Amino acid sequence: MNDLLIVYPHGLGDCILLTPALKAYFKKYNKKVALAMMERFKSAELLNSCPYISDILYTKDAWNDFANSHIGFQVVFQTSALAAKKKGIENVIMPMHREPKSKILLNAQFLDALDDNFDSHTEIYTTIEAIRKANEVVKELVGDDEFGFIHSKTGLPTKDLPDNYGRNWLRENRGLNKFIEIGQEIEYNDFNINIQFEIMRQAKAVCLADSVFYHACGAMDKPVDFVYFGRGEGVYNRVKPVHNVVQNIVYRL
Repeated sequence: MNDLLIVYPHGLGDCILLTPALKAYFKKYNKKVALAMMERFKSAELLNSCPYISDILYTKDAWNDFANSHIGFQVVFQTSALAAKKKGIENVIMPMHREPKSKILLNAQFLDALDDNFDSHTEIYTTIEAIRKANEVVKELVGDDEFGFIHSKTGLPTKDLPDNYGRNWLRENRGLNKFIEIGQEIEYNDFNINIQFEIMRQAKAVCLADSVFYHACGAMDKPVDFVYFGRGEGVYNRVKPVHNVVQNIVYRL
């Protein structure tokens, strides 16, 4: 039985950055938590198989569903706290990332789970079904050939890669001629995010915008051949993996 609800109205990539804190909390207190995340991510099923979470609640988007985000966060917290109370959960926290520090470490501080033994390695939670479906999709699209995985469009223009940038980069720098690109060969809503991660796992090389796929590579210990951080080094330093990774970061195209 959990006694804590974490209200986490942040992006999917930020949800991956929460996983070390969830793991550390479970190890320290031997308790799972309830989590409230944005309703629009429900179909992604990102944390459905997380062993440190007992319940997932869903909230409105604090950033976009209200007159301003300040109001949004207040309403999201209040409504989540009411839902928690109905489930018998009295303790409710909402980790925010206002300090210019690693979000991974800030999350652990919020959960009082940051100590000398803190394991900062992020996690994703795949399933046998996700692997099976990913194998089917890869076989259908590229057969047994090597391919590059591309994610270019994030919904935020300042983060996006230009059209065909990923394909051209992977051709020129990795010698690849077959690609699976989100929004091209497969659409965002064709499969849950775990299946998409498992497709990416099989790629010979990846070319990414700053997105959840970048964070998934870190969790999988998959080298990132190219990732564009158009928002600059300051943002990168707050969201980069804390564990050792292999990656090629570019701030300007």
